Amino acid sequence: MERLLAVARTWLTIGQAQQALTLLAPIAGSEHANGTALMLYGHALMALGRKDEAEAIFRRWAGNEPHNGDAVLRLAAVLADNNTPSEAEALVRAEITRHGETPEVVFVLGRALLGQARFDEAETAFRKVVLARPEHQSAQTNLMELVWMRSGDVREAARALDRALRAQPHLTGLRITKARLLVSARMPQEALAVIDAGLEISARDAALLMAASTIALEFDGARALAYAQRLLQVAPDDRAAHVEAGNASLATGDAQAALRVAEALYRSYPTDGRALAMMADALRMLGDQRYRDLLDYRNFVRADWIDVPDGWSSLSAYLSDLVGDLGRLHTLHAHPIGNSLREGSQVQLDPARSAIASIRAFPQAIDGPIRRYMQALGTGSDPMRRRNTGRYRISGIWSVRLRPHGFHVNHYHPEGWISSACYLDLPPAVAQGGGEGWLKFGEPAFPTSPVLTPEYFIKPEPGLLALFPSYMWHGTVPFAGAADERRLTIAFDVVPVD
Repeated sequence: MERLLAVARTWLTIGQAQQALTLLAPIAGSEHANGTALMLYGHALMALGRKDEAEAIFRRWAGNEPHNGDAVLRLAAVLADNNTPSEAEALVRAEITRHGETPEVVFVLGRALLGQARFDEAETAFRKVVLARPEHQSAQTNLMELVWMRSGDVREAARALDRALRAQPHLTGLRITKARLLVSARMPQEALAVIDAGLEISARDAALLMAASTIALEFDGARALAYAQRLLQVAPDDRAAHVEAGNASLATGDAQAALRVAEALYRSYPTDGRALAMMADALRMLGDQRYRDLLDYRNFVRADWIDVPDGWSSLSAYLSDLVGDLGRLHTLHAHPIGNSLREGSQVQLDPARSAIASIRAFPQAIDGPIRRYMQALGTGSDPMRRRNTGRYRISGIWSVRLRPHGFHVNHYHPEGWISSACYLDLPPAVAQGGGEGWLKFGEPAFPTSPVLTPEYFIKPEPGLLALFPSYMWHGTVPFAGAADERRLTIAFDVVPVD
């Protein structure tokens, strides 16, 4: 068993959670599974987004070993990330009472407080951790993002990171974290300078080369390709490295090279959204009309009204309650680091656990449109229809509120099947017909040669739900308006259930 657990740990370390899960499932299913097996199995489930199942596994471990502080702490961490932060806080505080504070315990406490929107207390906890352990990657990341979302101040958000990097410039993870902040603040050249400084210390660091290629892709395709080629020399079997090389090839006009990369990625993993997006872009740049099989807007993009859930007399009444309830949840100023939105805020939602009736009802409101989409889609051999089983589950759900001049950068969702945008409250500019605030499709996040412009648009209306393939590039057009105007949406991803 120890040998199998060691193999599973390796799979998790290199990001192959599904392989780890397959290996661990028979062991974890046994009543004789030890704590290490349950811990690894739980982390594999978390990595795959199966949080409820992971919670059950960690509860089992903690129940088997109630005096094992590591088991209790890991359970608390899962609870904090699975929208049960009050229970997580209670577990952590009991652990502190028994054994005192350690940086790891205080970090999980910070996550639990963050989940309850107790931002001052969470920030205090994260600061306590980074003071004791400046190299604590997760605490630094959480502190940076919390300060950024509360203030929108890049310098203040990076203060603890900068102090740690001055003392320990070799800390690659913190350097990448700082670069992600700068990219989110629309400072990509400054972000690349931070990464380049790290490459001067460690020229063959794969994580730094990956970050450098991704950042350079925004403004210099040739530099992005050079970083990607260096990355492939270091990590020739890394799928993400090949994605970087393929996208950089698109940016430098070598669509044939990008197509070769995309086809190889697709053959080895046919549901990889990165491969599908790259393949569509390459075929389009080559003038090959097969790209329409992937970007079939007429059949794959659908806008439908959500249903009126039980308890409301009309769609307008439901939207009024939902808009008001979500407005009270959007308390932060700036967007999360690494997300697609700019000039706005985002909150994660968990309808099944929500105390708010309008949010609990949202899955019922969208169930009909999702089923109608799947029925209209039908079955077939293409990457969308092939996955259509007629059954689904929601994989992540969140609300976004944009301020005037806010927008979503072009992006796709590589792990999804169907993605969405549900429009709830809109500024007047959206209705004026000029395209402001509209959803657009077909334009990559980085400049290509030749340029690929948007091909398809959806005009938002309150109560309208747009559904489309997760691998399609999509973003929004910025909108103008008065300072108090907002564009409020809920988005989610759908994955098929066998």
